[in-house]
Amino acid sequence: MYKFSVFLLTLFTLAALPGNTHAQDYVNDNRLRYDDYIYNGNIRSITLHRTDWQFSQPIIGLHSGQILQLDFDDLDGDYKSYQYTLVHCDANWQPSDMVAFDYLKGFTKDYITDYANSFNTLQAYTHYKIQIPNNNMQITVSGNYVLKVFIDDPDSVVLTRRLMVYENKVSIRAWETQPIGSQRNTSQEIKFSVNISRAQITDPFHGLQIVVTQNGRYDNEITGLTPQFVADTALQYDADYGNIFDGGNEFRSFDITSLRQITDNIDRFVPHTKFEEVDLKHNKPRTKEAYATFTDIDGQFLIEDKDDDNTDINSQYVVVHFFMPCDSAFTTGNVYVFGALTDWQCKPEYRMNYDSGGYNATIYAKQGYYEYDYAFLKDGSKTADVTILEGNHYETENTYTIFAYYRPLGGFYDKLIGVKTFKAPTNN
Repeated sequence: MYKFSVFLLTLFTLAALPGNTHAQDYVNDNRLRYDDYIYNGNIRSITLHRTDWQFSQPIIGLHSGQILQLDFDDLDGDYKSYQYTLVHCDANWQPSDMVAFDYLKGFTKDYITDYANSFNTLQAYTHYKIQIPNNNMQITVSGNYVLKVFIDDPDSVVLTRRLMVYENKVSIRAWETQPIGSQRNTSQEIKFSVNISRAQITDPFHGLQIVVTQNGRYDNEITGLTPQFVADTALQYDADYGNIFDGGNEFRSFDITSLRQITDNIDRFVPHTKFEEVDLKHNKPRTKEAYATFTDIDGQFLIEDKDDDNTDINSQYVVVHFFMPCDSAFTTGNVYVFGALTDWQCKPEYRMNYDSGGYNATIYAKQGYYEYDYAFLKDGSKTADVTILEGNHYETENTYTIFAYYRPLGGFYDKLIGVKTFKAPTNN
């Protein structure tokens, strides 16, 4: 039985999740991070995607008419005069040498004026949203950007989100193969070509920078790839080393889009007077299990309330309990709930504790559909390993994105001149 009195004190007195030390760190440490990060524990349920596709990565074409929408909740439940701005970054997500007027047209910062208070919810919150670009702020150059939301002072940051704006200057053809050797049945080797016929690239072997990501993660991204040769105007990235990802496994999931019916991975709803609570079915490690195919959304999540008309302000917040039976605890690292809901990061508030024959965790989530893995983070490492608890299979479906950056000779910022997203295995 969970210690509900302690949990309630943490959740409602501090207005934060269990693991309130980390929430307190957010409040005390406003050092700007050029990453997806939450600086205040009252900020929850952040999404950033194209308006035409809710599962899209935050990537839009320059002057394409595509629009990104940022949504988030403030659990304080009051109004705050939030503002936002964009910071241009280089290919390595460090601030570029440009000032805001070099890459923004119109305002360089603006207020978030689209907000609404929650209605008939146990947890009071205020929902905020903005769309970028908009009439007040347009983006004029390609590259990496960090969207920064703050209160009054630009240094009083509450959240940051990464987004990318690309020019369609190169075309990328990509596929995946099975690696040779011991990784053949567990990994996916990414190969691709970049056609530069429409781009003025004088030194493609040194001026072009390639980044490959898996499912929108940054901790295991691949960089530093160089072409093996040039065929006409196409650079061929066809090596058998340096471009291999673990296949992993299809994601686990839980569905709390409705609080009136129990779905496949829900064990029970536990009603309380002050909050909604869900116990998930016990999830065993899948390391030794054979691969089983099923459709997933590659670790993403969807905020949705099927019981009410307005998901933004009518959705309840739910206490979700995880438990994974395990014979003993790891001594060289920690286990985390991991996925887009954790910003693909091993955050302290999603760390699992070992007790009573397994790992358990409790998170606070807005109604929706969520996918996740159990990830192991070795002490001293910055890359989460999902294969130790989830298994590792070549057949697993993953979404890969290839980014092509180029800084011309004498240029002062990295242009994003091409993007390619594709599903693997490509023979599925």
